[in-house]
Amino acid sequence: MAGASDYEKMDLFYLGRELDPETGETTRQPLLYKNKHLTTHAAIIGMTGSGKTGLGIDLIEEAAIDKLPSIVIDPKGDMTNLLLSFPDLAADDFEPWVDEGQVAQKGISRKELAADTAATWGKGLASWDLDKERIGRMRGSVDFVVYTPGSSTGRPVSVLDSMDAPDPEVLKDNDTAAALVNSTVSSILALVGVKADPLKSREHILLSSLVLYYWRKQQDLSLEMLIGAVVNPPFAKIGSLTTDVFYPQPKRMDLAMQLNNIMASPAFSGWTQGEPLRIENFLYSDSGKPQVSIFYIAHLSDDERMFFVTMLLGRFISWMRRQEGSSGLRCLLYMDEIFGYFPPSANPPSKKPMLLLLKQARAYGIGVVLSTQNPVDLDYKGLSNIGTWFVGRLQTRQDQDRVMAGIAGSSDNYSEQQIRAMLSDMRGRTFLLYSAHQDELVLFETRWAMSYLRGPVSLSEIGKMITTGIDRDSGDQSPAAQPAPAGTAEGYSIIPPMLSVGVEQCFLPAPIPVEELNYAPWLVGTATVRFFKQSQRIDETSEICLRLPVTDDIEKPDWQQAEEYTVELGDCEDQAPEGSRFASLPSAFSALRNLRGLEKEFDDFLYHSKRLPLMKVTPLNLTSKPGETEALFNKRVADLLRGKKEAEADKVKERYAKKQRRLETRLEKAYARIDKEKGDVTAKGIDTALSVGVAIFGALFGRKTLSVSTATRTARSMRGAGRVLKEKGDVQRAEDAVVLIQEDIDALARELQEKLSALAESFDPLNYDLEIVNITPRHSDIYNLQLRLVWEPVLDLPAVDNMR
Repeated sequence: MAGASDYEKMDLFYLGRELDPETGETTRQPLLYKNKHLTTHAAIIGMTGSGKTGLGIDLIEEAAIDKLPSIVIDPKGDMTNLLLSFPDLAADDFEPWVDEGQVAQKGISRKELAADTAATWGKGLASWDLDKERIGRMRGSVDFVVYTPGSSTGRPVSVLDSMDAPDPEVLKDNDTAAALVNSTVSSILALVGVKADPLKSREHILLSSLVLYYWRKQQDLSLEMLIGAVVNPPFAKIGSLTTDVFYPQPKRMDLAMQLNNIMASPAFSGWTQGEPLRIENFLYSDSGKPQVSIFYIAHLSDDERMFFVTMLLGRFISWMRRQEGSSGLRCLLYMDEIFGYFPPSANPPSKKPMLLLLKQARAYGIGVVLSTQNPVDLDYKGLSNIGTWFVGRLQTRQDQDRVMAGIAGSSDNYSEQQIRAMLSDMRGRTFLLYSAHQDELVLFETRWAMSYLRGPVSLSEIGKMITTGIDRDSGDQSPAAQPAPAGTAEGYSIIPPMLSVGVEQCFLPAPIPVEELNYAPWLVGTATVRFFKQSQRIDETSEICLRLPVTDDIEKPDWQQAEEYTVELGDCEDQAPEGSRFASLPSAFSALRNLRGLEKEFDDFLYHSKRLPLMKVTPLNLTSKPGETEALFNKRVADLLRGKKEAEADKVKERYAKKQRRLETRLEKAYARIDKEKGDVTAKGIDTALSVGVAIFGALFGRKTLSVSTATRTARSMRGAGRVLKEKGDVQRAEDAVVLIQEDIDALARELQEKLSALAESFDPLNYDLEIVNITPRHSDIYNLQLRLVWEPVLDLPAVDNMR
């Protein structure tokens, strides 16, 4: 039958092994969970020491092996243990992370403790049918990256550099727009210590009005822009009142000062540096490889944590609403400790976006997993939107009541009294699984984590993870050196060069005041290039602005050597300031009557060189969208292949389900013959035989989780049937029939496994090559073409030193 290496091929998470409900012993039966079921979300509940963190890490590891990205919010520092997975299980890998306290306690060296720990981890993994190869496969499937918002000790996140405007389609949904605006404003106010009621607070209403005003204009906001708008709002009224009546200018200035104090604080720079808070950047790397992005926030204050979590959830919703729908699991959003962020009565800024995610994320293939010590700490509306509960030890009656209310009537295999007894006396790493996707409750023990669970990681240790390469290499983030501006201090004249009226020229103003302004000449070409292909519904335009230094060979300009020009030419002036000096022009250029000849060469250059490169996977007939990055296109390819694989797998499963039903019919007929001979051999035996077959196929089909409690009832029923049949003397024949049918069931299950494994291989994105196709412009697609001589200020001159 299937092993740990086969589960991902069937979209199954291997989470542990089932327990025998009568003896409490761990069996060899694996607890398999269909990853698609996480789109109805999950909660991990249990008091301290129940093993919640280990189960959460198991879930993320299984998603990683399935090449599914995850965003993990880590308020305590436990989930960063995901970075401590070592494919070689070498003692040297464990040594930096073993507990110094244990070194002193055991009286051994750090190296010896590391060797013991590596050996223990290797044995633990082997006892759960896990090995180095599976760890290596996990590390090869995703990048594990840890971020430290608000701190440059690790990898910072730029949260407040820009509050990106959501897509217009998102803003059309009033509930979503309100949630995004509310979460953004509430989190900003929380950062300055203002706990504002969105319906009553003037601060909240004003900031919400401003944010919505700019977002509806599709303008991204910075905190600096928001502060300016607080002082001088771009609208005259809020509701039916004028702005000054609703919120007088002196009071607005007080609010602006509060926000400005935050912005002026040295600590504020930690919120504006690093990776911009754009969700797609945290789900896939630039190369398109899935990521597990862990946001470590243990070092932040309570207000700062609330600020970041709320901003992250708001950005996540905005990203989610831009995605296409998906029936399969696309990614996970995991929060390790939800206490305080999603309470049943209070309304912190994070509550509305979290509830909105639980309601809407399923349609986009997103699974939300929340972990908490107490179920009474979770909003009851949120719990009603969670389809899977992993429940560990709970000792208070109040917590048990909340669980019983949620799973009432879900199963006949345990009574309420049995469930309460289990919850209050559960050992560590043991959980009761309730799922809307299966027929009964299942008791199981979580598997050994592939990651080394060394406990909470400190902020300084996060920095060590990055510098030692455990975290993904951050690469060189320094900006590329910019070319020096054309022109030198020598060869300038106060007399401007004489040019024909047919040569257009303009002068860029200096960015700072200087006494002697020196100008260098550049030939600047601008044009609009259209890329059109009706068959692919592509109609894109690109604005071109290139510049070349005006040199002696400018009569035959080499536009291949041109550089992009980002200066706003609308700022150009017709005349240079008085007292300016000018670099000399080549005589051949000065003699030109106009630039039409050079424009023709520029037009030819654009025609032959400008391309709209698109990525294409020919077997899928899938082409990238203009501007789509390779990472996003690879993600779209993976999503398409995953959908195709699921569709084909459903067809295969349906065919095998028919074969399974035929086996069930054979069982029914076999027992019908026995019934004729012995009336007291009842349908109980049929249920017994069916329960075995259905359980095996249940694990493979994902229709229900294979239950040891079912198997236990099976054994008892078979023994009962055996006693009856012995009285009749037909036991051997009946047992032979059951054995033969069971062999057919096992053979069918193996055959199904092989089919599903082959499907997984055929739809693996690695088997689909990406090629580049180019859309080329026609001559008529190049228009608004213009060349002009642009004089640009040169500031690094000796004259500046002489003024000092």
